[in-house]
Amino acid sequence: MPLTAEPLHPVFAARITGLDLTQTLTPDQVQEVRSLMDRYAVCVYPNAVSLTNDQHIAFGRQLGPMQRGRVLKVTGRQERLSDWPELVDVGNLDPDGKIQAPDSRARAFNNGNRLWHTDMSFHPNRATYSLLNSHLIPPSAGETEFADERAAYDALPNAMKERIETLVASHSIWHSRMLSGFPEPTAEEIASRPPAEHKIVQIHPTSGRKTLYLASHASHIVGMPVEEGRALIKELADFATQPRFVYRHRWTQGDVVIWDNRCTMHRATPFEDLRYPRDMRRATCRENEVVEAFMH
Repeated sequence: MPLTAEPLHPVFAARITGLDLTQTLTPDQVQEVRSLMDRYAVCVYPNAVSLTNDQHIAFGRQLGPMQRGRVLKVTGRQERLSDWPELVDVGNLDPDGKIQAPDSRARAFNNGNRLWHTDMSFHPNRATYSLLNSHLIPPSAGETEFADERAAYDALPNAMKERIETLVASHSIWHSRMLSGFPEPTAEEIASRPPAEHKIVQIHPTSGRKTLYLASHASHIVGMPVEEGRALIKELADFATQPRFVYRHRWTQGDVVIWDNRCTMHRATPFEDLRYPRDMRRATCRENEVVEAFMH
């Protein structure tokens, strides 16, 4: 049975029904999922029940090479999902299932997710699809916003398109984290994830559309004075996150939301994270095969 797509925004994002995420997909289903991603870039798969960790990983593995292991070190952080190295824990719970302490370094690190960003842009092997599954959501707030960087690129003035066509940005996870109030990174943290460079304008490999590739991780433009480059990055990011390019997702229990990091940005929105638990788990596909050294 073909999948049904219900658009959620005038330019991108759709609610997809007709797929059982707990089952192995047929080749035709995999192609249909990929085609919908090329069209909508953000696809919401509603589920009454959260996937098990193993189901989540198995579904993601069908869509491309998967991240396995931690890609960076946060000093003192203990991993709640260490038995599933393919999953990234983006909630606010400690390894005992309790809400993270106010002074927790892990909590300060996760606050960076409230800035507009693209998963893994700080790595030379970029993320393709992120698959985020809600296990426990707060009673209010805590939505996730997505911005379509393809539509934003299309809407840029031609003079700006020409100006940025060949520019390259340096992306660092520690840059974005310090913007969000994370303390000075330790030597261990900096060594665990050095910066990566990517062109600001990309051609999406499967849809063929031109797109911006921005993120709060973008610290400067290579070969340009730092402040000038940062001003340009901010100008482009502000343009790309206008309401006409943004879909705001209100989570329900069990949702799986898939987005394409090569042509979207996203951010978490605030909620009372010292009062309410939030359990969100992400699997991440990558452009190329990779196995990260596991970091404890």
